[in-house]
Amino acid sequence: MLLAVSGNIGAGKTTLVQRLSKHFGFEAAYEAVEQNPYLELFYDDMARWSFPLQVYFLSHRFRQGLKLREKSDHVVLDRTIYEDAHIFAKNLHESGFMTETDYQTYRNLYDHMVPLVPAPDLLIFLKGNPEILAERISGRGKAGERKFEGNIPQNYLADLNKKYDYWIERYDHSPVIQIDVENTDLNDDESFERLVETVQRFKNA
Repeated sequence: MLLAVSGNIGAGKTTLVQRLSKHFGFEAAYEAVEQNPYLELFYDDMARWSFPLQVYFLSHRFRQGLKLREKSDHVVLDRTIYEDAHIFAKNLHESGFMTETDYQTYRNLYDHMVPLVPAPDLLIFLKGNPEILAERISGRGKAGERKFEGNIPQNYLADLNKKYDYWIERYDHSPVIQIDVENTDLNDDESFERLVETVQRFKNA
């Protein structure tokens, strides 16, 4: 089973991936954040670094996807390759941070790569309003994690949310479980167990 967790920055994807991985004994496949040489530069100058950042993420997720094709193990994935193109690169282009030429080059790469990457069997989509996401991002910055994300404007998160809403309405690669993180605390054992039961039903189907 390939289980994917998707959602905006600060939605709680990585924490949920860790917890699901531990609970089910799945391998966890994480997003390339800590080792990404462009991410901190990007938040200082989005226009300068948008294209290399998105190509780096795309390359990482493509290599990750090729490895997943060869695996027979259960895996829980931290964000999908689809979000790179349909959410982040698209938003940067429409916001004027990525040129038309760079965007078309990026989309050409994506269009050739994505057919080779396995689709999830189940997608968990974490949805949260920009205020909640900004609070979470600020909280982990104060905890010494990803301090560079402190420069993220709230309107940038709002724009990403709009792209996510549009994308998830049209997503057809797998069944989707949507969770509003404002109303559901997945760190709460009862809420997490309800999610586990839902995932288990798909796993056994």
